[in-house]
Amino acid sequence: MKEKMRITDKIKLKLRRKKKMEDRITLKGDVVLELRKKDGSVIEKEELTNLIVSLGKERVARLIGGVGSGVTAFTHIAIGEGIVAPDVGDTALGTERERESAIIAYEASYKCVFDHTFTFGSGVSYSITEAGVLDQASGGTLLDRFTFSAKNVDSDTDLYVKITITVA
Repeated sequence: MKEKMRITDKIKLKLRRKKKMEDRITLKGDVVLELRKKDGSVIEKEELTNLIVSLGKERVARLIGGVGSGVTAFTHIAIGEGIVAPDVGDTALGTERERESAIIAYEASYKCVFDHTFTFGSGVSYSITEAGVLDQASGGTLLDRFTFSAKNVDSDTDLYVKITITVA
């Protein structure tokens, strides 16, 4: 004798059958900016999120598979004076002013950290409003880009940039 199924049992059974195995990888960027005096004291600190651009996502996928000629890791931070809002189609900063090798570390829990303290020589001054991570000392592929309120830098003021990319 067949047992009669209640409507709720049928719904539960249907839900169980439709479950699919699914896993997604996302890249998320967090930023810490510090405007500092030469003695290291912090004048201003700002925390924000950044945008991982399309070419950056493509590069990450190629790095996972080791696919493509000349595919290299991201190694540099660039800063600039561009003011146009970031867009997934960005391939470079709007108005790049400086680019330096980043100190790179695996922080833990799927986080890669890039940081650098930018210093400026006598007579040099900028109003820095954008930054991003790239894979080369010039040109190259952009991983992320973000804009922020102007940080006025000169020979007496440094800019510390810390970019954390989380794979989740």
